[in-house]
Amino acid sequence: MASPASTCTLAAESIDGDAPTDIDEEAEHDDFNQADDDTARFLNSIEESTTDDELVLADIYTHPGDQETLSPLMLAAVNPDPRILKATLQEGSLFYTAKSPADIERRQRLRIPLSPRPTSEFWPICFRSSQSEIGITTPLQEAIRAGLPENVDILLDAEANPNGPPTWVMENYSAFFLRFRPIVPSFPDLCGDVASRKALLERMDLPQLSTLTWEEVEDRFWDGMAPFWCEQDFVPADFYPHGEAIPAIVEAARCGSIEILDELLDAGADTSFWMTPQFFVPAYPTPSSLSVSSPIHAALQARDLDMLDHLLALGFEPNTMPLSNPTRCVTPLMAVITQHEEFDYVVWETLARRPNINFELRTPVYGVHLLHFAVATLNLNMLEHIIDYTPLKNAGVTALGHTLLHIACMPENAMEVQRHSQVVHYSIHETRDLHARNDPHAHRPPKGRHHEYKKTDPQAQMDVVRFLWERGIVDVQKTDVHGNTALHYLCGFRDPNQALLNWWLEQPGVRTVFATKRNMYNSTPQDLLRESELAQEAELSGWKPWWERMRKEERVAQKQAIWRGLLGDEAKREL
Repeated sequence: MASPASTCTLAAESIDGDAPTDIDEEAEHDDFNQADDDTARFLNSIEESTTDDELVLADIYTHPGDQETLSPLMLAAVNPDPRILKATLQEGSLFYTAKSPADIERRQRLRIPLSPRPTSEFWPICFRSSQSEIGITTPLQEAIRAGLPENVDILLDAEANPNGPPTWVMENYSAFFLRFRPIVPSFPDLCGDVASRKALLERMDLPQLSTLTWEEVEDRFWDGMAPFWCEQDFVPADFYPHGEAIPAIVEAARCGSIEILDELLDAGADTSFWMTPQFFVPAYPTPSSLSVSSPIHAALQARDLDMLDHLLALGFEPNTMPLSNPTRCVTPLMAVITQHEEFDYVVWETLARRPNINFELRTPVYGVHLLHFAVATLNLNMLEHIIDYTPLKNAGVTALGHTLLHIACMPENAMEVQRHSQVVHYSIHETRDLHARNDPHAHRPPKGRHHEYKKTDPQAQMDVVRFLWERGIVDVQKTDVHGNTALHYLCGFRDPNQALLNWWLEQPGVRTVFATKRNMYNSTPQDLLRESELAQEAELSGWKPWWERMRKEERVAQKQAIWRGLLGDEAKREL
């Protein structure tokens, strides 16, 4: 059984901010410990490239900005004229701490270099960490996004960090994705979390990749609707803009520049976590282990086959999972299924042909097999293709007890569930939604009846269920953690698939399950169907008292109280 700390689950709110105040300078800021001699060497390295007397820098490249705008060097990094970047690197270092126009003129005339500071607007290792549209970024990452290899090379020569932001920034960002953690505070900056990642982990007695706990299962009873493969109310990977694209090499893979990616590798960008199979995030994390994505996942997201081929040729692990996002990480094969509406057979085959590819991996917490993801799409052609590599029987059940039949019968989203019926509302908790986003109607449906929503294709659902049944997947009596069979989910729709249900009831043993199998709310599939039909016939609308699940607020308050006791005076914000 988990300790009190392990009962504290995630609830994302907001983040934003600058540098921390409690970072170990010696351990965390090796990138920033540059001596004056380094400054002189840096200026000498770029001086030869700024000989054009006609080049005059605009004000945006010489005046520091604020945390909600790009720095002068970031603006220069996206300018396709490399002279602008070189001049900003050189002149900006002189302007940064000048106190008056006369001082500026004197420093320009004498070419006096100043000691760089880690937060200098003009220094190659400056960064932003804002929840505004600029997100988490550096001059290097701006140059990568602009697709400017020459500017990337200039910044790397000027000793920009090839991983992008400092490691402590990545560590603070990854802390928002921890299991069991306290609720993310409202409107914190990036360094204003309730405690450091290290402090949070030290107070949890279960590892991040431990099996699903009963406390986490109970949370699903009170949190409305959740996807079958992850929790509801999660922090999205791009919670900060560009947060999913750090370290810099992930950004390069996403943007599709093989030249830039190779420049980063030559400069020493960390790839250690992505080169071999991994089973946990190391105690002393590296930039690659802290990433909530990976270069391969980024290439898949961009549908960039050339980049994917290049990464695989370099030896990147084709089974890699970004374990810093433990409840929502998937393998590249799973990502081929989940990231796009249309199945990409060419990309699938590219990965499937790798000699070390593993078709039987499961997600680390929810225990989901790639066949579960495939069935959730209701794409029969895809499913037929995938079972050439792994048979249906290998899917088994997920950590929540879902079979392939459960998932095929689930609603597409929360809007498809007939929650105007109290019986159905209490019974159905999972959907087959594969989008990495929070369902806006998970807690309660919108007011009124007439709302557009994506409906399950009844014929596609019929085809997949019959396909499974005819190939021996006939475990219709199996129940999940809620006591639901596949038939419970099918009967909980606002608009049930009557054609599928009629066919299924004619199969051996199905009618008995339909009429007698009760879930933990003492309801049979037949009960759910009857209640759903009554609600539909009555055209019920408006607010319902059973939509308010006060137990959720009680559980949240209890967890926060536990964390207050665990963190004590070390808490950086009120819990």
